[in-house]
Amino acid sequence: MKGMVNNMEAQNKEHCLNFSGGNVPIADVARIMKKSPMYIRIGLQRGLLPIGIAIKKDDNRKNYDYYVSPKLLYEYTGFLYDEKKQF
Repeated sequence: MKGMVNNMEAQNKEHCLNFSGGNVPIADVARIMKKSPMYIRIGLQRGLLPIGIAIKKDDNRKNYDYYVSPKLLYEYTGFLYDEKKQF
């Protein structure tokens, strides 16, 4: 029963969280996940990290724009990113 209460508390907490929809910088994601920024970028490019997207800027180049969702990052890592705090 205790595990059930904790699960309900976790669900209630998630319903109370507000996510801005702003971008989490790749450097911050790398520190949170204890990986290199390159690991994060390649994971997003290949669709292996379910925390955001990588969009190719130009078909002829290898330049990408990245978006990492604070909500998806939280769901994947359990880390609540606060863009107002310095990392």
